[in-house]
Amino acid sequence: MNCSRNLTILAAGIVMVFAAQSVPAQSRADFEEYAARERQAFANFKAERQAEFNRYREQYNRDIIKYLSEEWKRITPNRQITPPQKPKPFVPKPDADDSKAVPEAPVEMPVQSIVTPKAVQPASEPIMISRPKTDSSQKTIRIESFYGNNFTLRCSNKVEISHKINGLSDIASIWKKLTAQEFEPLVYDCQQAREKYHFCDWMYYLFIQKVARAVTQTTESSDAETILTAYILAQSGIDFRFVHNDQRLLLALPFSTQVYGLRYFKSDNRDFYIIGNDHTSSCQIMDRSFCKEASPLNLRISTPQRQPDTKSGSKTLTSKKYPEIRVNITNDKALMDFYSSYPHMGWQEYSLAPLSEANTESIMKAFSPILKNKSEEDAVNMILNFVQTAFSYGYDNEIWGCDRPFFADETLYYPQSDCEDRSILFSYLIRQLTNLDVVLLHYPSHLATAVRLNSNLPGAYVLVNGQKYFVCDPTGYKPIGYAYDEFKNVEAKVIKIQ
Repeated sequence: MNCSRNLTILAAGIVMVFAAQSVPAQSRADFEEYAARERQAFANFKAERQAEFNRYREQYNRDIIKYLSEEWKRITPNRQITPPQKPKPFVPKPDADDSKAVPEAPVEMPVQSIVTPKAVQPASEPIMISRPKTDSSQKTIRIESFYGNNFTLRCSNKVEISHKINGLSDIASIWKKLTAQEFEPLVYDCQQAREKYHFCDWMYYLFIQKVARAVTQTTESSDAETILTAYILAQSGIDFRFVHNDQRLLLALPFSTQVYGLRYFKSDNRDFYIIGNDHTSSCQIMDRSFCKEASPLNLRISTPQRQPDTKSGSKTLTSKKYPEIRVNITNDKALMDFYSSYPHMGWQEYSLAPLSEANTESIMKAFSPILKNKSEEDAVNMILNFVQTAFSYGYDNEIWGCDRPFFADETLYYPQSDCEDRSILFSYLIRQLTNLDVVLLHYPSHLATAVRLNSNLPGAYVLVNGQKYFVCDPTGYKPIGYAYDEFKNVEAKVIKIQ
């Protein structure tokens, strides 16, 4: 679809708003006529765009029904990708006087490589279907307590979906039923919820899954739920593949970034991850690309996920060296439950995810007045000490039984955190509070950070594209520029955050 025409009309509309203030009286009638023509042109454009999308959907669904009826491909999925390992936790002990720790001259640290993560395209505008009419054949579906929110949606009362398919050809007939006009209100209401609550793609997927379970009236994953989930995702412009493991139907999704811990296969030059982490050695897949315009499910969280008032108290986090830094953190159990469901990604994705609105306000209120007249070095050291001393150390394998990076909100919420959690939080706070660039430093058993300052300092640094980034270790107790003996001669993998 061509967006240039849309932008042209929009620009013309902006010009009209300002031009109307200075048009001479004798030309008013001509201007109003011009404005009316432009409004009509925009209305016609919207109608054409909607008609084009409707034709696209019709062809898209016809292709899916056709391909679902064809022979599926049997494959052995690739083994799940394991995340970077931290075999031995690094837990330094505090010294009586940390101020004497930084060397008097700059010291360049060895670098193994500089990693620029694959660029993630910004989330595209969600595809929306036309608003359908409400009629007497529809029933109401109630979604209770979806991460603290309640929803009411409309659904067809005419079409029943079988819970269990008897053969792969059954999927095509079910999909054909779903394309009936009676299911349009359900798709529309899902898309409206996505827009109103600013769901990121993963939240939207979980929402659709819960809706599909309510519609099919199942208490656990079923073939019917999988088909309906895939259908609503497809009508929303998100790519997918069906997988059958000879026992039940599963969904495979392409993600915007690499994901750990899920088996996957390649189709149409994309990695499709099997949701549910099926462990069978062989399965059948629908290896067809229906639409090149269909997007991967974007795992980047660009805006805070809107939550209702599900707060469960608060706590105060304090820097030991700078006790004037006191941050009142809001405990949001619903948000923590959502984050715990998230696929395991690379560290940069956690670093880029924004804090909740409540915690952003608390952070800004606590830090902004104190950092206002501080030098870059002092500001970085104050933020660093807060992250170093406001939390207890806890190793993931001992607490969770596996490696689990935290989003910044999670580190503020849970009482314990490890090196990667603190590095993620610190990198986020540095960017938000100082606008300085920061990178992650990955050692074989540790994760730290380095910050680029506009002034030259003593201490340890790494060179990134000819620029000095000074070491900041959020797990330790030392100021900017200090490198622990365990890592002075160890090459770091530098990970950019962008």
